[in-house]
Amino acid sequence: MIFQLPLTFKSLKLRTSYKLLISSGLLIILMLMPSFSCREKGKNVRIVIYQQGKETVLNPELSGYEDVIKTAENLLITADDMLRLIVDLELIQKIKKEESAIEIIYSEPIKLTCNYNRETIHPDRILIPLSGEFVGKEENPPVVIFHGYPEYSSGPYVNSKGIAELKKILHGIGIK
Repeated sequence: MIFQLPLTFKSLKLRTSYKLLISSGLLIILMLMPSFSCREKGKNVRIVIYQQGKETVLNPELSGYEDVIKTAENLLITADDMLRLIVDLELIQKIKKEESAIEIIYSEPIKLTCNYNRETIHPDRILIPLSGEFVGKEENPPVVIFHGYPEYSSGPYVNSKGIAELKKILHGIGIK
């Protein structure tokens, strides 16, 4: 009587090869997928518009919502100066109550590297004044960009390229 094992070395080797092939295929598929940021589009990100004390929370379904986020992040990344300023809660509240501003609030910190000093920061919030003393008077004025985690940090960045693009996007979604 001849006994044959149900699993021969050859079949075991073949099954292992298939598993490796399938694993490799999945790995390649994952590598080829477009890279995603830490967040899904608009998910876990809140945009608040302040206009002389009045708060408006933007709907993430608005067309232009992602453009607002990307433009605000880009203003911070491409900042070309830093303001020597002590930032406290009183200053932030004054901006929100007396001026117009946009605040991007993330559910968890994001990672950004600022071109100005090559510093990597991990803010969970960005505040960009749209009017007032932290915005220049020209047609496309330079702007101060506040950022922080969990509170706003002293030494906000300045972007001399201005906020015209951000204002244009906001105007396009009905924010004046």
